[in-house]
Amino acid sequence: MTAPRFELTSEQKLVEDIKEWSGNKHIGDDCAILPGGQLVTADALVEGTHFITEEIGYENLGWKAAAVNLSDIAAMGGRPRHLVVSLTLPSNVKQTSVRQLMTSLIGCAKTYRANVVGGDLTAGPILVINVTVIGDVHESGCLTRSGAQVGDVVVVTGDFGASRAGLELVGKSKAEQEKYPYVWERHVKPKPRLCESWSLIRKTGNRGSLMDASDGLADALIQIARASQVGIEVNKSDIPIHPETVTVAKAYGADPVDWAFYGGEDYELVGTLPEKVWQGWKSNENNPFTEIGRVDSSAGVFLKTNEKRIALDLKRSFQHWTDL
Repeated sequence: MTAPRFELTSEQKLVEDIKEWSGNKHIGDDCAILPGGQLVTADALVEGTHFITEEIGYENLGWKAAAVNLSDIAAMGGRPRHLVVSLTLPSNVKQTSVRQLMTSLIGCAKTYRANVVGGDLTAGPILVINVTVIGDVHESGCLTRSGAQVGDVVVVTGDFGASRAGLELVGKSKAEQEKYPYVWERHVKPKPRLCESWSLIRKTGNRGSLMDASDGLADALIQIARASQVGIEVNKSDIPIHPETVTVAKAYGADPVDWAFYGGEDYELVGTLPEKVWQGWKSNENNPFTEIGRVDSSAGVFLKTNEKRIALDLKRSFQHWTDL
């Protein structure tokens, strides 16, 4: 079988360069795996790039800053333990606002049995929240992006496109946001799928693959296929999309399926597992995953519709840079 070839985005090329500069070929997964079985991840939320403060509010912002980092731990089936938080604060931020932000951030961490243990404060022109999470590899194993094999079932948690629908409501009236509570909540207060990841890791151990869909479903599928050197085909009719997402997309003249694949910030899990394991688990009422496709030996990642087979395009997903 010839390994599929995937064109890299500017961001991925930079990651490959950093791998070369560091001499560490393992850079690129959702977390670093340290000797002794610890997981470490870091992420930053930057005002103007990831959020507009007056739109999201400090309470939601604090929760989201913790949640998006905890999602990286979930993406490898791990257990979060400690958070380190660094804040860059502009001069116009009041202490009451910082208290709101940090109280919510700490509350999110504690919801998932983790604690804020330190960090740093500095002044700057815009609000920046840097979070580092330290966790443990799950006692049943660890899943990475590179564990998919031909014949595996492709599964996901939750639904897709809701956060993108919520983004459409940013800047709209409060009444408009309250009209669509599900998608607005999904955008401003995402839920890391830690419990779901633990259920998968218990079923599969190290046999399978997993990541989160922070940059969209298409990005997650392509990243897994690329890391595992396999192909993937998913069925359009099987992609879970919430009815409210469909309603918002139609109201704003957009395609909900397009939002599902390329909208980003859903923080759902995307993974693969052996067919035999899935057949013994899929009908269980406590199973939080939905089947959407199969891993195959094709030369890419494809969306199957009734009429045709469409190649997914990574360049349509969110990119920090288009030319670097």
